[in-house]
Amino acid sequence: MKILYFDMEFANGQVPGSIYSMGYLMTDEDFHILVPQTDLLINPDCAWNEYVEHKILAYPKETVEASPTFPDAYEKIRALFDEVEIAVGFAAGNDTRELRRDCDRYGLPKIQFPYLDLEPLCKSDNLHRGAHGLAGYVKAYCGFDPENQHRSDGDAYATMCLFQALCQSKHATPDMMVAAYPECCGEAIPVQREKKKRTSPKSFHRRRRRPRTGKNKNPA
Repeated sequence: MKILYFDMEFANGQVPGSIYSMGYLMTDEDFHILVPQTDLLINPDCAWNEYVEHKILAYPKETVEASPTFPDAYEKIRALFDEVEIAVGFAAGNDTRELRRDCDRYGLPKIQFPYLDLEPLCKSDNLHRGAHGLAGYVKAYCGFDPENQHRSDGDAYATMCLFQALCQSKHATPDMMVAAYPECCGEAIPVQREKKKRTSPKSFHRRRRRPRTGKNKNPA
């Protein structure tokens, strides 16, 4: 079993699909590292959000903007997800949404893969109720503060450490965790489910039975 741990950072929340870095590493089911942590820099091809530029960006802006754009990095990203049985992220729904948007932005086929999101899994666990965020849960479960926060490869490595600690705390293997927490799993391209028709208040009242009438059981 091959597992990809991934994290993405975005240049501007107002631009759908503005990924400027994707950090990742790959392990087997025993957490032996197959591909070391790597940060793939991407030119977001858009204006930067000021907060991201001054508070989040872990590289010189010029270095990022000199990197390949998303279409040039697309095949490498797709190959990484195609190689593994499961991808693991923290708040992975955000990353997969922006990945779909970047594909739409450039007219590229969306990348499909199954993922496990550790954020809802940690929230559902009663072991560390006071923790929150990737750094908080890594500190609670692993006993150390993660390095290189907001740098995608650092967050991907922290995600791997957190997943390993969760497996150990549950005495479970990665595939057992996936099976045990289906509500924390998803598909990068969500399956469209048909919505059930809702009963309108008027039709509901039409189907209500009239109250039964009868003789007064307690005459005066």
